Amino acid sequence: MTAAAEVRAGLRVAWAASGLLMLLDQHRLTGRLPRDVQAQAARLRHAVKLAVQATHPSPTAPALPAPPARPDAGELLRAWIAAQPWAQPDPGPQGWVYLLCFRDPATGEHRPYRGKGHGGQYAGHYWGWTTDLVRRIEHEHRNPNWHGRGRLVRVALAAGLWPALAWAEYPATPGRERRLKDQGSAYRRCRLCRGTGGPLDPAAVVAAAAAAGLLPGGRP
Repeated sequence: MTAAAEVRAGLRVAWAASGLLMLLDQHRLTGRLPRDVQAQAARLRHAVKLAVQATHPSPTAPALPAPPARPDAGELLRAWIAAQPWAQPDPGPQGWVYLLCFRDPATGEHRPYRGKGHGGQYAGHYWGWTTDLVRRIEHEHRNPNWHGRGRLVRVALAAGLWPALAWAEYPATPGRERRLKDQGSAYRRCRLCRGTGGPLDPAAVVAAAAAAGLLPGGRP
């Protein structure tokens, strides 16, 4: 293969990779990729930049024609994404995934829970999943006598903190809750910490979902 042919082949690969990255950005899919895939996309973006710089023609060299754009590139990308395991619908029961923000009941300010031991637990938020949002928040998380799941909320309540409902999503599976936990930085979704809204009322959230036809049979 001649040097010119090698340059053309390299440009074709860089062009195809650049088109894939542009489609990911255009359809706002980059942020939805798993973290390891996002890291690979970032490395690919850097490699494309270096390839373009290395093969950029000098003022005296003839410009190489760019390969024609593939008109079906968008369909190919969507088909590839749909085939990935992380893009498949979550198996499991449908319910609510929710975010609690620990607040000072006297001032309403954010106050993370701090463990008493050396290097103890430090938490400002709690992710949870339930099929009954009202019961879970009002009758369990805010009940000092509750002894079921959600120990972090119980110890925060015992420490004088108030678990305010800051975010909720329906429908969602337990797998969705695990992914949100794994992403970290609950602050990004907390309307209270970000100053974009006040605490949510569980009953009002469920009523709004029912009015929108999201709940089966209109039931919470």
